[in-house]
Amino acid sequence: MIAALGALIAFLAVSAAAQTTAPKPPEQKTPEQVVQSLIDSYNARSIDGILKAYAPDSVAYALPSGEVILKGHDAIRKKFERVLQPEAKLKVEIVARIVDGKFVIDKEKISGTFDGKPIEFFGTVIYEVTDGLIRKEWYPRQE
Repeated sequence: MIAALGALIAFLAVSAAAQTTAPKPPEQKTPEQVVQSLIDSYNARSIDGILKAYAPDSVAYALPSGEVILKGHDAIRKKFERVLQPEAKLKVEIVARIVDGKFVIDKEKISGTFDGKPIEFFGTVIYEVTDGLIRKEWYPRQE
């Protein structure tokens, strides 16, 4: 009986130790953190960091037309590789941000130089983030 009790205590101790030392799953980023990681990766000129922010099947739309302007990682890579070229020294600043649940709306200022010429323009992007990834984005266009 004492041996059985000792074995039970040893089993419980091992089980408790296994539960307390098991790695915790990583906390999922908030929608704002996901979008900020995209901005930070853009400014760090990291195409891999940029792609990590997007779902592989993400879609970008023009507003108000609803036209699909980007779909999937290949299209996103092409878009960002163009603006991350060595002759493009651009950075993004967030002028204003609204976070509403899974939506992040950024007013962005893109500035720097391209081919040695100064560039500055503003744009608005609406991001939809679910399960820690950008799934959809909308780019309002002035018509």
